[in-house]
Amino acid sequence: MICYAFPLAHEAEPLLKQCTDKEQFSIGRLHCTLANFGKRPILIALVGMGQALAEENTRAIFKYFRPKAFVLAGYGGALVPQLKVGQVIISNNYTSEEVLPFLRLLSGFDFGSFSTADEVVGTPARRELHARETDAQVIDMETAAVADVVHSRALPFVALRVVSDDYQQVLPTGALSAGFDPAKGEATPVRLLGYLALHPGEITPFKKFVSGLSVARQNLTTFLNQLNSELPPSW
Repeated sequence: MICYAFPLAHEAEPLLKQCTDKEQFSIGRLHCTLANFGKRPILIALVGMGQALAEENTRAIFKYFRPKAFVLAGYGGALVPQLKVGQVIISNNYTSEEVLPFLRLLSGFDFGSFSTADEVVGTPARRELHARETDAQVIDMETAAVADVVHSRALPFVALRVVSDDYQQVLPTGALSAGFDPAKGEATPVRLLGYLALHPGEITPFKKFVSGLSVARQNLTTFLNQLNSELPPSW
């Protein structure tokens, strides 16, 4: 069985729709679905946003399940101008070395170096600074913590992200914070509307960010279909 882990339900939703024989349940703050993806039994796990929660929930996965391989997927921000919204990137610094030759046989993605941060890096100036400090091309908020847990168990690990915001975007960090409760993993639309009413300047960048998520999710799910169909049957 392979574990497909996502920080957020929004990232996992298109994949879940393609699965059959679904059994959904929660273990504390870990939300799980056992299902069949194609002909393969899988676990879809929502590990949450941020390193602390993602680490806690990844440890819970291994307490209750015995996956043979682990795929972490979700949204990521571009730290370099060359990456565009919707582009699928596989980490070459967190993905297991033994998996890389197999991945090179696939299509529809690029390799890149990932960096994990504790907060959203939402302006070109901050992205440029972070890229210089880390020599990374993609930034997220979970990969390092999840990778530490998985690598300690010597399992095949694939870390991949689809670009949700490009280098030039100025993210509406206040609106994004108002619109989502990371502790509960839930959208907070009423709070978001109240925030935007007081900060109308963030409405346009918020709409731009949200509009890019559709193609990002579609491309991520398309690649996960390819990955799942080509991974070794023994996993």
